[in-house]
Amino acid sequence: MDPHDQQSDQPLPGSVAVRHDEQGSVVTLRGEVDASLRDDAGLTMAAVLAHGGPVLVEMSGVTFIDSSGLAFVIQLHRLGVEDETQPCTLLNPPDLVLEMLEMVGLGGEIPLAFTPGDGDPEDPWAGIAAAEAEDLASSTA
Repeated sequence: MDPHDQQSDQPLPGSVAVRHDEQGSVVTLRGEVDASLRDDAGLTMAAVLAHGGPVLVEMSGVTFIDSSGLAFVIQLHRLGVEDETQPCTLLNPPDLVLEMLEMVGLGGEIPLAFTPGDGDPEDPWAGIAAAEAEDLASSTA
């Protein structure tokens, strides 16, 4: 049997990455977001600050988050609170993230967006535009 055909029960290692475009910074969190990512998170925060503009935190691949990972997300959010030119939105956060935000009293405080099922993974900002359009349509109905 090919070992690549077997499903692994091993947790996915965590990762944090950032890319910039004309709309702002896209921070992507994947796997286990914990203290092991502290150095990468610090470098990501510096890059986000240097680039400026809105921050989109894509979280659909997060399988676990501890207090260190949550602290990083909250720092990104506070950056936007302190500097309104750098608002932070969480894109596709899993329930485990939403539950942790509720536990620390931040449920409903950080803007959320969810990509429609046919969303373009190459353009995560499209999910924000779609969410804003849907919010606008529901508020005027």
